[in-house]
Amino acid sequence: MRKILNNIWSQRTNNVWLFLELIVVCFVAWTQLDPIIVRLYYRSLPSGIDGERMVVANILSTKPYELADESMTQEERDNQYWKREAEYGEEANVIKRQLLAIDGVEQASIADPVMGIYARTDLFSSPGGFSNMLRYAWQNDTVLANNICYSKDEHFFETYGIQPIAGCKTSKELSDIGRGWIVSQSLAEHFFGSVEAAINKELKAASYVGIDWGQPIVAVVNDVHVSEKDYNTWAVYSNNGTIRHGGSQNLVVLRLKPGANPRRFAEEQNMNPWNYASDHYAVASFTAYDDIGSAKNQFVAPTLSYDFNLQIATALFFLINLCLGVIGTFWMQTKRRTEESGIMRAFGATKRRIMSMFLAEGWVLATVSMFIACVLYLNYVKMGFGELYISTHQPGTQPDPTWVADKPLHFLIVSAIVYLIILCTVLIGTAIPAAKILRTRITEALRDE
Repeated sequence: MRKILNNIWSQRTNNVWLFLELIVVCFVAWTQLDPIIVRLYYRSLPSGIDGERMVVANILSTKPYELADESMTQEERDNQYWKREAEYGEEANVIKRQLLAIDGVEQASIADPVMGIYARTDLFSSPGGFSNMLRYAWQNDTVLANNICYSKDEHFFETYGIQPIAGCKTSKELSDIGRGWIVSQSLAEHFFGSVEAAINKELKAASYVGIDWGQPIVAVVNDVHVSEKDYNTWAVYSNNGTIRHGGSQNLVVLRLKPGANPRRFAEEQNMNPWNYASDHYAVASFTAYDDIGSAKNQFVAPTLSYDFNLQIATALFFLINLCLGVIGTFWMQTKRRTEESGIMRAFGATKRRIMSMFLAEGWVLATVSMFIACVLYLNYVKMGFGELYISTHQPGTQPDPTWVADKPLHFLIVSAIVYLIILCTVLIGTAIPAAKILRTRITEALRDE
């Protein structure tokens, strides 16, 4: 190690620029990779939904609907809105019946816009990505939880594969519940300590100004988490008996029969999706649930998938260019040491020893640079110019139990990933040219000596 440090010091004029370059690359890599690592981690968490046999049908309007104008009164605007909602409800059911008639479809449910499945990455979001949350109270404890609406005849829980834990034995029994709250396991345990204790307790839906109404908890279901932006599994499911218009996106979720392949089903149906239509709406595309939010998805949730894909593309663009720059710099630096390697080999040093020394020097440079970059980034965050990618939770929302919310652990995990990327880049930029110069005959290496 002393010899390696001496070599680095003896070439300090060149190495100081390598240090500066690596520090900048490490700093930029940290800022670019942090949000991507966190969102990919959230996406990797179990969703709680049985998506293996799920397909989403994306419904578009085929005729423009009447827009409100300035001359209309508020009452006329409201009447127009409810007329459109009723129209969509009727026509969506027409399309749903057509989809249920397809061979291989077991169940179907019209997606409520605030409940969604507009993206696998934000199941409980309204169009535009805003969570639909309400305050729920038990005794003196009030929390914010996802408010998820379903209609009794929509076979919601069967289609999505959400399983009962207490209060019901099957998903069909859950879908048939007409009155009472159905809550997620994590919310039941937060309020009552166990899922069994939650049954028949009256949970009240509270607004910001007071208590509004209460209903008994009739069932508890497994937690559902599909957000790539935060960790939140607190949810209350309620039967509101209506189907709401989803604006630019209206979806019907299909559950296929056992043995069916969702991707193959979607590909086959996408050959003629417009065959399933009503007066004002038609199916534009089919997408397998597991492909929602991925590059294969062309229609569902363009805002959310585009946002994340753009973020990944931007980060990759910067990182690839920076890493190529680092590889090129170390490549040239190593190539200049052809004569040095020839001298060492002339004095008996083995190729393995020389390669190990070159790689060890690269490791020291990468490690020290990463340490300095981390110290700089910590101070950068403390001064308020940047932050760790941790979701900002409103008071009363579910605490995040993952490593993302643990700032020290979060920093260490992301730093470790960035360090591995930088280290691999440095070692590649060193190992390849080193292997080439070590294959050079000693006489050729010392030709200019």
